Amino acid sequence: MGFITANRSQIDLLGFSLDDFVPCDAKCRFVVDLVSMLDLSQLYQKYSEQGADAFDPSIILATWFFGYSEGIVKSRKLENYCKRDLHFIYVSGNLRPDHTTLSRFRKANIELISEYFVQIVQFAIEKGLSDFTEISIDGSKIQASCSAKQSRNSENLEKKLTVVRKEIDVYMTRCDIADAEELPEEDLGNIKAKIRKLQKLEKRLDERFNQLNERKKELKPEHRKNHKINIVEPDAPMMSGVNGKQKRPSYNAQIGADVKTHFIVSNDVTQDRNDQKQFTKQYQKVESNLGKNPKRKYNLDSGYHSLKQLAFIKDQQIDAIVADPTPQNRSLKKLPTDKQLLLTEGRQLKKTDFVYHAKENYYECPAGKKLMFTRRKQSQKDDYLLYTCNNCDNCLLKKQCHTKRNKSGNRNIRRDMLEGCAENMSQKLETEYAKERLKNRAISVEPVFGNLKENLGFRRFLLRGLDSVKGEFNIMCIAHNINILYKLLSDKLYSKLKITIEQKIDRLFLYLFKFSLKFNF
Repeated sequence: MGFITANRSQIDLLGFSLDDFVPCDAKCRFVVDLVSMLDLSQLYQKYSEQGADAFDPSIILATWFFGYSEGIVKSRKLENYCKRDLHFIYVSGNLRPDHTTLSRFRKANIELISEYFVQIVQFAIEKGLSDFTEISIDGSKIQASCSAKQSRNSENLEKKLTVVRKEIDVYMTRCDIADAEELPEEDLGNIKAKIRKLQKLEKRLDERFNQLNERKKELKPEHRKNHKINIVEPDAPMMSGVNGKQKRPSYNAQIGADVKTHFIVSNDVTQDRNDQKQFTKQYQKVESNLGKNPKRKYNLDSGYHSLKQLAFIKDQQIDAIVADPTPQNRSLKKLPTDKQLLLTEGRQLKKTDFVYHAKENYYECPAGKKLMFTRRKQSQKDDYLLYTCNNCDNCLLKKQCHTKRNKSGNRNIRRDMLEGCAENMSQKLETEYAKERLKNRAISVEPVFGNLKENLGFRRFLLRGLDSVKGEFNIMCIAHNINILYKLLSDKLYSKLKITIEQKIDRLFLYLFKFSLKFNF
C-alpha cells in the first residue's frame, strides 16, 4: 500500500483562486453577493482621491457583516479569522486587514448601517421571502460597553470632584517646587502631564454633574437621590434585569419581526427603561421599511400597553393585539358582581365589580347605586373623570367598598379619558383569535432575541454612545437577517452554480486541450 502525499512548496500548473477553496453555496459567497447588490455610493463618497490607497470599503463591510453573522464582533478576533479561516479569507479577498483598519472602519461608517439594513429588507421583499403581513414587536435590554463601577449619583460625584481637585492642588504645588529647584525637564514634564490628565478628568466630572442635575428635574422626587449617571458613557442609563444581574448601564433594544420567517423588519435602541412609548416608533419604522399596508397586523406583549398607544392604534385604525397587564382594572361586565356573593366572600371590592354605562355616563355598584360624574381633573400627567356615590351610609357593602384612606364617606372611581380604548382592547383579547395571535408573538419575536443573545452572543455592546449603539444594533440585526436569507434563499440563488465533479473534470480537460493547441504541444 502506498501513500498519497503532497509537496506544499510545489507550484500548481494551472494556479489556484479563492473560488477553488470554498463551496459554491457557502454563506461567505452569499454575503459577498449581497453586499455587491447594495447601494454603497455614500460610503465611497467618504473617501478622498488624495493620499495612499485604502482597502475597498465594500470588502471591509462584507467582512464585518460575515463576522457578525458568525458571532465575531471584536476587531482583533476578526483579524485572526481573516488570516486563518478560508471563508473569512474569501470574504476579505485575502487582503488580511488588521484590527485597527477594521475598528476604524466600523466607527467611521456606523451611521450608514441603518441604510444598509433597510436595503436588505427591500432585498427580502423583492425575493418574495414573505408577504410581511403580520409583525410581532418586542424589546430587550442589552448591556452597555461601560462598567457599572463608573456610575455615580450626585453625592459620589461631589466626593470624586473634591478628591480630584485636591490632587490637582498637590501637583500644582509640586510643580512650583520643581520649577524653583530647577529639577530636570523630564521630571517636570511628568508632573505637568499628570496635572493635565487630572484637569481633563475634572472637566468631565463637572459635565456629568450638570447632566445628572438636568436629568433629575424630570424624575419623581423620591427617585432623584439615588439616580446615577455613568462617567464614561452618560447615554447609558442604569437598568435592572440585564444578563441576570441586578443593575447595569444598558440600552433598550427594539425589534419588529415577521411572524412567518422571524426576519427582522425594523429595529431601534432607546434609553427608556420600559416599552410603553415604543409601539408608535416601531409602527412608523415598519411601515416605512416595508411600505404601507392597511391590512398589516401587529402583535405586542403587555409591556407596550399604554392608553396613549392604544388611542394611537384606534385613531390610525391599526389591526393590533396588545396584551393587558392589568385586566382587573377593566369594567367589561354587563351586570355588577352579585351583592350576596360579595357579602359571603367578604373581600374588598374592585373596579371590575362595578359596571360602566356609557350612554348614561355613570357607574353602577353591586348594591345597585349609581356613581355619577362629578368633575374632570387635568394635569400634565393625568386626565381623568371622577365618579362619586353620595349615598353610602346605609350600604351593607360599605366596609368592603371603602378603603381606610377614604375620609369623605363616599365611594369614588377614576376613569381615564382614554379608558374606553383599554376596554375595547380587553374585549378583543377575550376572543380565541386574539389569544392565538399572542401565541404567535411569543414564538416569533422572542426566539429572535434568543438567537441574537445566545447563539450569536450579542449580550453587550462594544461601541459607546447612543448613536454608535444604534448603528451596532443594526449590524446585529443585519447578521440575523443574513442567516435567515441564506437559509431560505441559498438553494434558489445558487442552484445554477452547483456543478458536479464530472463537469469539473470535463472543463479541466477542455482547458488543457486548448492550452496544448495554443503552444503546439
